[in-house]
Amino acid sequence: MADPTVNVPLLGTVPHKASVVQVGFPCLGKQDGVAAFEVNVIVMNSEGNTILQTPQNAIFFKTCQQVLCAPRCMNGGLCVTPGFCICPPGFYGVNCDKANCSATCFNGGTCFYPGKCICPPGLEGEQCEISKCPQPCRNAGKCIGKNKCKCSKGYQGDLCSKPVCKPGCGTRGTCHEPNKCQCQEGWHGRHCNKRYGASLLHALRPAGARLRQHTPSVKKAEERQDPPESNYIW
Repeated sequence: MADPTVNVPLLGTVPHKASVVQVGFPCLGKQDGVAAFEVNVIVMNSEGNTILQTPQNAIFFKTCQQVLCAPRCMNGGLCVTPGFCICPPGFYGVNCDKANCSATCFNGGTCFYPGKCICPPGLEGEQCEISKCPQPCRNAGKCIGKNKCKCSKGYQGDLCSKPVCKPGCGTRGTCHEPNKCQCQEGWHGRHCNKRYGASLLHALRPAGARLRQHTPSVKKAEERQDPPESNYIW
């Protein structure tokens, strides 16, 4: 034993009737052999004076055999028999792998030690109750650090409040939803690059232009009509 001294906590006043105090000395389970240790019991009165003490030569022996626990005992647990761990205060489970937390970890935090929480990204505090982003991330964004948001697809900005339109809305529109542009009056299209009535004007212009070119030729032809009777030679 590395430290043979074991202090038993105060159990109260000595009763009038006989009582038994039981103290266990578990084997560490790391080696075989016989452990020898002394036990010295001291009984004191309320004033701290010793009224009973066992002899100093009270020696006890205990045989220890190497035992294996699979999985191994964690968090300082002791393997006392194959597959059985004695857990320290604050832990429980087959191999002492679970912490007995008196306080609850909030917002998806995980208790790994009594009173200690592992917080997910963006949260802090003893119980993961404090957000690192005082202003919440919008549009399903997640806080991943101090005042830092990870935006969901289709949004950008410090708080994920700005929608993204690819390749953009041009100079005639604004992006108001992911890949949806709100166009100015008189404009339309996915990127607000089409003007209402432009196709009709484009279709009418060639016809009008031909009409203006054709009209003078008709007029010129009318002016060149021969009179019914004339001696004028062309």
